[in-house]
Amino acid sequence: MNRKISFVLALLMLVSAVSCGSSAGTEKDDTSGNTEESTTVEETEKTVTDDLGDIRFDGEEFNIYLAYPVKTMFVEEETGDNVDDAIWERNRAVEERLGISLKFTEGGFATDGGSQGAATQQIRSFVMSGDTSNDLFIHVQHSGMPGLISEGCFIDWNTLPNVDFSKPYWYANCIRDINYGNKIYAMTGMYNLEILRASHILAFNKRLVNEAGYDYPYQLVLDGKWTYDRFVEMVASATRDLNGDTIIDPNVDQFGYWGWLWESVPSLYMALGGDVITKDKDNMPVISIETERNIAVVEKMNELFAMDGAAYETATYGTFDTAFKNGTLMFDHSSLGDIRNMRDMKDDFGFVPYPKFDEAQEGYNVRVGNCAGLSYIPVTNTRPELTGAVLEVMSAVSYNTVVPAYFDVALTVKIARDTESEQMIPIINDSASFYDEAADFSIISVITSGESLPTYYAKVKNKVADNVQKLITDVYKAN
Repeated sequence: MNRKISFVLALLMLVSAVSCGSSAGTEKDDTSGNTEESTTVEETEKTVTDDLGDIRFDGEEFNIYLAYPVKTMFVEEETGDNVDDAIWERNRAVEERLGISLKFTEGGFATDGGSQGAATQQIRSFVMSGDTSNDLFIHVQHSGMPGLISEGCFIDWNTLPNVDFSKPYWYANCIRDINYGNKIYAMTGMYNLEILRASHILAFNKRLVNEAGYDYPYQLVLDGKWTYDRFVEMVASATRDLNGDTIIDPNVDQFGYWGWLWESVPSLYMALGGDVITKDKDNMPVISIETERNIAVVEKMNELFAMDGAAYETATYGTFDTAFKNGTLMFDHSSLGDIRNMRDMKDDFGFVPYPKFDEAQEGYNVRVGNCAGLSYIPVTNTRPELTGAVLEVMSAVSYNTVVPAYFDVALTVKIARDTESEQMIPIINDSASFYDEAADFSIISVITSGESLPTYYAKVKNKVADNVQKLITDVYKAN
């Protein structure tokens, strides 16, 4: 790979969970001054520039409203941390280049810990009241945001001047997979570091893998042979009734795989090639739920969660992380952002992407959780030229400075414990995937029901069809 962050053209978003978990927040570490990893950036990265030339908006203030707690858009001051300082310098560079000031407002879910739905309602209220104070909203994709698109709350990004989506600092697959026809209502660029942090992965306990008689799955990943069957085999091998009560309980016994319902289930579904919407020749959405592949994926998932040694958690977030750190869990659902919480773990660990359905599957699919957030431009935005310029320059600068700092320092130094895990990071990022919420179809509900996909889908088929048709007629074919 010529560029260590070449994933940029291959990222799309899977956002079907109902909560962010704990991946939001800044990373602090005493390794910020590591010079070896810092020089790697300089040696391997090639600067990419925007084509805006000498464009200025002297004296203007650009306002970004953060409706959820994203902590990688701005910092209050330089801290000595490589990533923090790169963000600080990025924002100052944008301001100096364009002659503007950036204002970040944390509201709704970001400030009061309230619901994500309430934050969505705040955005709706801003737009419907004609409030022009916010130039850009950043919020999780679900929790009603597709509904706000249907209501005409946001403008088509294609109408923005000064934006070049052919540049590698834009997430091109966001356009490919959650926008239709020739319109773009939800988008993101390299300015949003949460895309990297929210990539969902499997952390594994090396000791438990060794005790079960297996090699670490790194080589399987590299060879394209890290499959569902291999994963399930290892999960089954880890199960132990530690307290001898003949009941296999993940809270007290040794388990093979455990995660949070709202994150692990959709992550596995996506990994195995499951989908809800595809596109026709005109780039319009087509319901693809009842395919042979999706039916087979659900069957495998039902089999997994019915076996001893695999579970999902429905209540409080993070009990599975505790079990992992305590050494009683072989595979832990995690993310590149959350893996930092394992640094004090006694047992050594590594991480890999979720497995493929089988070896015939082309590549891995890594779900990007909803905490990554997407960007929406309100119809009340009166400064499209400024908006386009700010987002273009911010994305370009992020691509050249912030992302390499995070990739080479935060990920490899602070998170990865071995060189093999470092090798996984480009693969994970190249495989990152986004999920379209527009159909309002929950794979979580399918799995918790224990029913086959056709049986469950028969109950909601009309609703899903109506949602997709509304998406077509009210949004993407509307004048």
